[in-house]
Amino acid sequence: MIAVAPQRLTGPTLPPAQVLQKPSPDAPPPQRSWLGEVWEKARDTKAGVDLLMAGSLFLRGIGKAAKAEAAKRPLSDMPDVKLNRPVVLCPGWNTEHNKFDHLTNKLVASGQNGSAAVYLSMGKAYQDNNCTAPLDQIPKNSKVFVNIWDDPKTPPQHTAVQLQQNMDQIQAALGPTTVDLVGFSMGGLASRKYLDNGGEHIGKFVTLGTPHQGTRFGQICDRLISNKVDWATKFGGLEDQDLPAMQWLAAGKPDLLALNERWPQQRARVEDSLFIRSDIELTPSTGFLPFAAGDGLVQLTHATLPGAAEVVFKGTPLLNHVTMPYDEQVFTEMQKFLGWETQPTSNATPLEPLPQPPRPTTPYGQI
Repeated sequence: MIAVAPQRLTGPTLPPAQVLQKPSPDAPPPQRSWLGEVWEKARDTKAGVDLLMAGSLFLRGIGKAAKAEAAKRPLSDMPDVKLNRPVVLCPGWNTEHNKFDHLTNKLVASGQNGSAAVYLSMGKAYQDNNCTAPLDQIPKNSKVFVNIWDDPKTPPQHTAVQLQQNMDQIQAALGPTTVDLVGFSMGGLASRKYLDNGGEHIGKFVTLGTPHQGTRFGQICDRLISNKVDWATKFGGLEDQDLPAMQWLAAGKPDLLALNERWPQQRARVEDSLFIRSDIELTPSTGFLPFAAGDGLVQLTHATLPGAAEVVFKGTPLLNHVTMPYDEQVFTEMQKFLGWETQPTSNATPLEPLPQPPRPTTPYGQI
């Protein structure tokens, strides 16, 4: 009698060639039905209309802030202060180089925090915010530092590396020292990515209008840039190079979700943290309604994280997302949180007038 080996029951298998076959990266996308094409075009059009509406409101808010800035020099009523340790400022997406000038001029006005701000780019120090006048040596009494990224559109995973280079430069110049870190808008995400990568030497951490949980604006722009809806992106002042940043700013995207999952580890690397938010303008919403409270770009509920200390301000045009770094309420809160000491000769130092940048013609060309 011949013994028959028992057979192992398995599901149907594919031929080896089919198992190993992978789609070519250059393969065209799957064809949609005509109805699917119409549906996608309709979604593109809706996204464009949403950007048009949001951008128009945003431009109006910027206009109000510009009038307030022209009528009264920002921070002119704030006291001169002495910093108890250096502060490092981090710009966001499309942030113009003069964004922090009102703040830095106020911080160095007393003469207690160095004679001028130091600008850092790619691990090198400069005297000016356009990084055209190199500093051979950072003065030992410098306490006000501004990061200038290689490009205003660079997303957080790369600006975090640049922040590491600039932090190394500060440590080399001043010796081992703890600094306070202030991130504006997407600069707050770059700061958190730096902490996530193991960044050190940070004392207190402040964010201004940072989209910690993403934005509807980013979702809209991600779609419009990816699908080349040119009429809408041209109105918004957006380019193809903005896409990587938009995929960080969009609510629900993987990089931001992963960063938020590790927020407890990031928070543990600093002494304390504070998220400053604004409730002044209608802002594109990720919820059922098209708009919600916020600063015009970042929805109020998305500018914070669970368990974080926070403050919410309202009431002045300079709380628009674009001008938040030099609002008086924001300055007062930073002074209190970071321990800046009011000087006896408060506001006795005259402030040099700053050139006014031209008013933007597109909503998001500069932030």
